Amino acid sequence: MILGKLVEEVKLWNTPIIGAYFIWKFTRGYCDGHPHGDAPIGLLHFVAIAILTNKDLLKPISNQRADLQSYARSFENTKDSDILLSIQQKIRDKREYTLAAIDVAIAEGMVMWDMESGKLYPRNLNKPGRGKVLKTTIKREGEKAEILGKWFSKHDLHAIEAYLKVVF
Repeated sequence: MILGKLVEEVKLWNTPIIGAYFIWKFTRGYCDGHPHGDAPIGLLHFVAIAILTNKDLLKPISNQRADLQSYARSFENTKDSDILLSIQQKIRDKREYTLAAIDVAIAEGMVMWDMESGKLYPRNLNKPGRGKVLKTTIKREGEKAEILGKWFSKHDLHAIEAYLKVVF
């Protein structure tokens, strides 16, 4: 039983299609939350995927938290402070996965890459589809991706680096 859940989780996180969905939701959240509706630069998606594909980093993301600072403090105020410090390595570990997820998101028309600015813009996907319905857990994690995007949209690159202890 436990092994089956582990295999399912490995399949889930190793599928760039799910990563593309997270990229799209994160990008939408960022644009919706940005004061001027601006889009995130591509680098931020690498940080987002590192967070969104790790259950310990994903768990504290909720609408109950005010912002990115509160998210970072949630690790510092517990015995799990080393989890926050692991983001940098997770970004490296997920680099190929993130690139594949971005490729899928662009190929499927979920996002559009502006080559001049390096920003990803979300596409409107309100068309009715005939595909499979997303699992509840994926939808919930997609909502967390959107929340994370909104948090990121309130800060510049340097502030995000400082709060999450990462270097671009």
